[in-house]
Amino acid sequence: MKASLVTTAIVSMLCVRTALAEEERPEVVKMRFVERGDLLHVTTKIGKLFDRSAYEALDSGFTSTIVIRMWVYPRDSTDPVAFNLINRQVLYNLWDEVYELRFVDPTGTKVFKEKRKAEALTRLANIDDVAIARLADLPYGQVFLLAMEVQLNPVSKETLAQVRRWLSQGNGGGLDRGGAFFGSFVSVFVNPKIPDADRALRIRSQPFFRPRP
Repeated sequence: MKASLVTTAIVSMLCVRTALAEEERPEVVKMRFVERGDLLHVTTKIGKLFDRSAYEALDSGFTSTIVIRMWVYPRDSTDPVAFNLINRQVLYNLWDEVYELRFVDPTGTKVFKEKRKAEALTRLANIDDVAIARLADLPYGQVFLLAMEVQLNPVSKETLAQVRRWLSQGNGGGLDRGGAFFGSFVSVFVNPKIPDADRALRIRSQPFFRPRP
């Protein structure tokens, strides 16, 4: 009887670990890639980051912060060839009754205003035509993937300080390896751990490659 109970406990633990591993794996999301000039651009959505409570919090009068990290890497390697970082914030102005959005990346700052909460969420959740890599770093015919980690309201002061410091440096348009953020790719996608944030989303693209002209 005792042996049976021990066996059942071990099987249960293995099932829990397997379920957790499945949850930690990045979700595969269909993304659109376009070459423009010397850069590769991506379009996708991160709406799953927001549940009902996160959506309702948008008009609380407190700032909601989104940190988006992107890595481009060969399908047969965990060594990224490009990294990009985006910081997005939204604050509901109670006096003017408008949502004020501020998007920051190494290329600069963009400010938007939306009257409706649903429209503010749409703008926050849309990754529209964002440059992610230099074409020179993507050889013709080689298969690549784009991995993204998105955090809502990271609570780590160290992480936020790194975000501000990295964005202020420019870093060639944010398409390099990103220093400490580049190194974090392994911890996020190879040895994932629970992120220090209200919510987090890990996704990756379908395989893609540049066809020869």
